[in-house]
Amino acid sequence: GALSKSVMSVRMPFPDQVKGAAHLKTTKSFIEDISAKRSLRMITYGSFPLYLALFAPVTAAGSIFLSDIVAYQQANGPFLFTVSGAIAAIVFFIGYMIILNEYPFSIIKAKSDVIEGPYMEYAAKYRAVVYITRGFFMFVLGAIFSVLFIGVPPTILSWGILVNIVVALIFVFMMGIFSAFSPVFTNRQLLPTILGATLLGILSIILGLL
Repeated sequence: GALSKSVMSVRMPFPDQVKGAAHLKTTKSFIEDISAKRSLRMITYGSFPLYLALFAPVTAAGSIFLSDIVAYQQANGPFLFTVSGAIAAIVFFIGYMIILNEYPFSIIKAKSDVIEGPYMEYAAKYRAVVYITRGFFMFVLGAIFSVLFIGVPPTILSWGILVNIVVALIFVFMMGIFSAFSPVFTNRQLLPTILGATLLGILSIILGLL
């Protein structure tokens, strides 16, 4: 995307290059280049809150194995209902919004971009695959939350799968409501928000160790 620099990505209106018109000191803006830089920012530090939230139940259970984490919650109650778990759940939701690039963290596909950033690159059937994959990703994140924070694994042949589906739907509804009333963060607003969520994630991990 950063290297394509197609005619569609040039800021409108742009100089008539076909006739060889000369425009000195003209600045060209390429949407692909902007989107690629935004994506790099989200990859480098945007996912920190989600990873920290996923690690908080590990510190509380004292094991990285999902079976141990589930067994710990079955013996001591859902991790969600602890102080560390409540903070980690908030951080998880923030990371959920960031990973899915939803408002107010949607700098990759901000509506100010004429072609929705990188999604134009996945046009037609490939764009459909992107959105289908996004739907599966939303369900997987909800199932992960069910396992790590409630202690209910996604077993298809048990009632637990219903809990996973309900949790996934709750996250979708919460995301929709939160996104509907949120502006798009600028880069100056995005970094402090992610930093604050990262610090909350570290706090939840420390509380889980106590």
